[in-house]
Amino acid sequence: MKCIRAFSVLAAAAVLAACSFQNKDEREADKITHAVMNNDLRPVADDIAKGVTIPRVKVAEWSDELNAQGKLISIKEVATNCEPGWHCFEAKFEKRVYLERMRLDENGKVVNWNFRMAPSAAGS
Repeated sequence: MKCIRAFSVLAAAAVLAACSFQNKDEREADKITHAVMNNDLRPVADDIAKGVTIPRVKVAEWSDELNAQGKLISIKEVATNCEPGWHCFEAKFEKRVYLERMRLDENGKVVNWNFRMAPSAAGS
């Protein structure tokens, strides 16, 4: 019985790990989104390229907008309508879906990140 219980726990952990899988760019976008929502870019400061400055007032505005959408549910990279050189993501919040874009330099540092509300689905 103990063996079956242990196997069940391991199987459940594997399923949860598979469900939460994100690629490297999705993890980075998730970190930035959470940092913006927390109105504090310090946790991602080392991920941003040297010379890129983002005014605190801009981060506060972004934070207000994203927090108004409720809890962040998921961020998934999408290729549809994504310009070359950019990584594009669909960020699902409780209330709305947002589209995020991120561009990296040759060292993998973020040189640009932005977001916009996704268009509403037809009939919504």
